[in-house]
Amino acid sequence: MNAQTANAGIFHSVAFVHLLLDRQWRIRSINRAGMAALGYAQPDELVGMPLESLVPAGQWDGLSLAAARVALEQGGAPPSFSFELLCRDGQSIPILWNLDQPANVVGGEPGILLLGFDATAIRHSQEAIALFQSVAENYSGSIVITDGQSHILYANPAAQRIMGYPIGELFGRPMKDFRSGKTPAEVYHQLKDALARRELWKGEFINRRKDGELYVESKTIAAIQDENGEVQYYFAIGENITQRQEYEKQIERLMMFDQLTGLPNLGAFQREIAAAQESARTGGQQVALLHVDFDDFKKINRAIGSDAAEQVLTETAVRIKEILRKHDIAARVAGDEFAILIGPGESEVQADSMEIARRVLVAIRRPFLYAGQTITLTASIGIARYPDAEGNDDLLGNAMNATLRAKHTGGNDICLFEAAMANDENWRRELLQAIERNELVLYYQPQINLYSGAIVGVEALIRWLHPVRGLVPPSEFIPLAEESNHIIEIGEWVLVEACRQMRAWQDAGLPPIKVAVNLAARHFRQPTLPGSIALALTSQRIDPSLFEIEITESAMMLDMVAAVRNMGQLKELGVHIALDDFGTGYSSMAYLSRFPIDIVKIDQSFVRDITTNPANAAIAKATIAMSHKLGKKVLAEGVETLEQMTYLRRSECDEMQGYYFSRPVPAGEIARMLRQDRRVAAQSPKEEAAARDTILLLDDEASILSALKRTLRREGYNILTAQSASEGFALMAKEPVKLIVCDQHMSEMTGTQFLSQARIMYPETVRIVLSGFSEIATVTDAINKGAAYRFLTKPWNDEQLKEEIRGALRHWRELYARERGSGRQSALFGGGI
Repeated sequence: MNAQTANAGIFHSVAFVHLLLDRQWRIRSINRAGMAALGYAQPDELVGMPLESLVPAGQWDGLSLAAARVALEQGGAPPSFSFELLCRDGQSIPILWNLDQPANVVGGEPGILLLGFDATAIRHSQEAIALFQSVAENYSGSIVITDGQSHILYANPAAQRIMGYPIGELFGRPMKDFRSGKTPAEVYHQLKDALARRELWKGEFINRRKDGELYVESKTIAAIQDENGEVQYYFAIGENITQRQEYEKQIERLMMFDQLTGLPNLGAFQREIAAAQESARTGGQQVALLHVDFDDFKKINRAIGSDAAEQVLTETAVRIKEILRKHDIAARVAGDEFAILIGPGESEVQADSMEIARRVLVAIRRPFLYAGQTITLTASIGIARYPDAEGNDDLLGNAMNATLRAKHTGGNDICLFEAAMANDENWRRELLQAIERNELVLYYQPQINLYSGAIVGVEALIRWLHPVRGLVPPSEFIPLAEESNHIIEIGEWVLVEACRQMRAWQDAGLPPIKVAVNLAARHFRQPTLPGSIALALTSQRIDPSLFEIEITESAMMLDMVAAVRNMGQLKELGVHIALDDFGTGYSSMAYLSRFPIDIVKIDQSFVRDITTNPANAAIAKATIAMSHKLGKKVLAEGVETLEQMTYLRRSECDEMQGYYFSRPVPAGEIARMLRQDRRVAAQSPKEEAAARDTILLLDDEASILSALKRTLRREGYNILTAQSASEGFALMAKEPVKLIVCDQHMSEMTGTQFLSQARIMYPETVRIVLSGFSEIATVTDAINKGAAYRFLTKPWNDEQLKEEIRGALRHWRELYARERGSGRQSALFGGGI
């Protein structure tokens, strides 16, 4: 069968009205379905007839059709529109049309192909047709409607782009034409079974475009039945997820590799250690692990800047890889720390590890060049061997202890781990004794809601009350603790003590506030962490929603596998998670959307000059806006002035902490602040006015508007009134409207038409239809498609109306206010109620 015969078969077999016209809009051919729909038996009765003669009076728009034809011939998208056709018996039927160009010519010149179908069965009014077209044509995903035999009846522009076919080639095609043979057969079995049970089906297909390219599409498919229960149509909504799957694969790879150097990260390296140890155990061999740590790198980082420091780390990774042999593995395990795994092998592993360590030291001593500047560095290396240690944590920990010994003896050296090494350091014993002797204390810095001005939480900050040195700030002992396992013991103590203090405040009758606790990177990687937090909370009867864990970006990125695992378990407990020091590391909104983070903390380096530095102000505002879009709160750290606080409040930052309100203080001082209900200054009158709820009342009858205003006059709203749709749109362009109350019957357009347009233009509004008539089908359809939130009837009960208005504004705040909630939006209609 040739292509022309096949096309002719499709032309006459599908359930559409297909009209082939010449350029004077005269009918040259009509398919059998079209003749049947119009009540004609033979095509000769219609061939040669002007199309205009079949269109009811007042609906023919030849100029628009001609313009659409010209646009199509110039390469534009196939336009869609609707008008009725007159049947032989004088009745008319509404048709949804698409304009296209046929493959052949008509009378020696390009013809015009009109493709349409009877919209009576699935469209109850012209208004509903317009609404469906508007949604379908602008929806970013595919919308496909087929007949009961799965032949395509309608495909929106997104479906045409995804499938790679123009509209004229999609009509009448069976869906099986797009199969690639790559989708598992089980998927089709599940689809068939679900639709046979009249259930909604969701799944994924691997389909093939016209050009042969494969794509993955997520589909939701439903069967639409007639009054006899027979399937008349299938309705499918889809999304091309090919790029998303590729992106997820990239994220999975990022979870295994350090972004800066390209080396495996800590999580991946630990798996390599475990595999090497298992192989050595079964084969009676040895494994060596080198831990490489720059000497005084934090000071160097401050001196040369973060860009130069990152280049040094990248170049170090390159130098290390040049030294390694084929089976050796290098990783970046912390900020300026690398590790190298050697073996398994025989007795020469120790000698090999010493030789590689010496070569690494020499490579690091070689000057680094950055922007014409010479940077000279040294490093310390610790070496541990298996079977000196059993677990992978022990092997790496022993190597790190050996590195500490090398640093304490002056650095720029190599040290082999010895069993007694961990007990030889006085500072380690003092840190451990500090816990046992209750020398550690917690201070608390208040966190303030920027809109109410009240204390809503505190951050717990550790201090060491040394018997000789007095109050030791964390900057002096936390780095020492982080270089040993003591940091985990200290972190466990902080968790228990913070929960104990929360219980003491609550038992004293103080209002419950959240408490945020910082965790070190090593502590956050511990698989036992969620259990420890759960025990601390339950033992003190603390609501988990009041407890918050802060983790830095660097800690999260170094071992993303552990971060994902522990964050997931903490969220199951109900604990909140804050991302600390945002903007100072490898900041990415992709990570914010992937990880269950509740609060983003803007680092004080951006807050310090936020009122004078345009770049930092832009970064802060962008962080706030994007975080809110992802449903997360934002807290600004280091707020020290009224100007900083005011700017952050106007930028819709949720919370702040800093010296402007209070330094970190003992628990007793926090109790006094809570009893006194100490707050920051309230909003200015101008800010309060901006925060008022703005309502637009739309009705073409002035008396109705007056009555509505009178009913709501004591509710404290900012009320706008309009007597036409155009006046309403003008007001919405100037004012931040939250709620629209619109009459259904107006002269310029109906209420549901106005609200449908408002939903697209101003999605963050809540919309109510008010009507004296019960048009259930039209209004229900508008509500189901997201155009309207409620339907109220006239005359109204004043108290009921006021309560509906309050409920609608509460609904707005749940979705769009600063608390942001879950940040949900309708995937199909782009949000808005």
